[in-house]
Amino acid sequence: MNVFILGLGNVGKALADTLRAQGHHVEGSTTTPAKVESLAQHVDKVHVLRGDESEKLAEASQSADVLVVCVAPDVKKTRTKEEREQHYQQVLEESCKSAANACQRVIFLSSFSVYGDGGEGQEPISESTPTANHDEPSSKYYQRAENHVLASSHGCVLRFPDMYGAPGDLSFSERVKMAIDYFGGNAIFGADAPLYAIHFEDVVASVVHAINEELSGIFNVCDDDNLPASNQQVFDAICAEHGWPALTFLNQIKAPNRKISAAKIYQSGYRVKHPDPNLQYLS
Repeated sequence: MNVFILGLGNVGKALADTLRAQGHHVEGSTTTPAKVESLAQHVDKVHVLRGDESEKLAEASQSADVLVVCVAPDVKKTRTKEEREQHYQQVLEESCKSAANACQRVIFLSSFSVYGDGGEGQEPISESTPTANHDEPSSKYYQRAENHVLASSHGCVLRFPDMYGAPGDLSFSERVKMAIDYFGGNAIFGADAPLYAIHFEDVVASVVHAINEELSGIFNVCDDDNLPASNQQVFDAICAEHGWPALTFLNQIKAPNRKISAAKIYQSGYRVKHPDPNLQYLS
């Protein structure tokens, strides 16, 4: 199978390594020419392009059987709503629009932020739960990006919580310190939402599973067996451990307020392998 990976970051590189080991032909992209040489060890060919460069992407991926969109916003470019508006639109929506025009079968790595706070009710949030928070750029542009992918019957959207564990990735303690130093002690999300997190190896495994099982439609990807502690419980514990002031939760980006069901992808044969990384702070 020929696979094109839009965005050779940590997930993209690990995904490429796994797919090539399984015998697939893999090509991918970077926006940075200086990275081409180092990325060449992971893929059969590296292309230099942005996701919104639709003609370049169509030409580069013309032989692809499946195109995986692994682009992700840069958190340092999302300090204000205005910054998020521009950055999320370019990185997410335009990339998926280009990908959907280039290939019938697209897999997009999306976010739980599309659910907003999940709305009213006590039942677990599932793929049929309506999306929400349509004015917040993060949620809005993930939703718009998904719509481009799902316009094809072969499109697949994998919705994830925050990712951790990638090489060079910040630990949760380091993320809290960045919020204190870089964002004035503010967290743009809400205090009470369960702090779902997923190891990047589980992200990669879910994408490989989606490719090999030819999944289409929407799938939540998280630990389906356990409900994590809330943002405030975890981050207050981290701050207390280090003697830092507690964060202020601005609740600008609403997050699901209860259990998220991953039963659909679990029923297809996939399951998360890594435990909740934040249990260490609560013991």
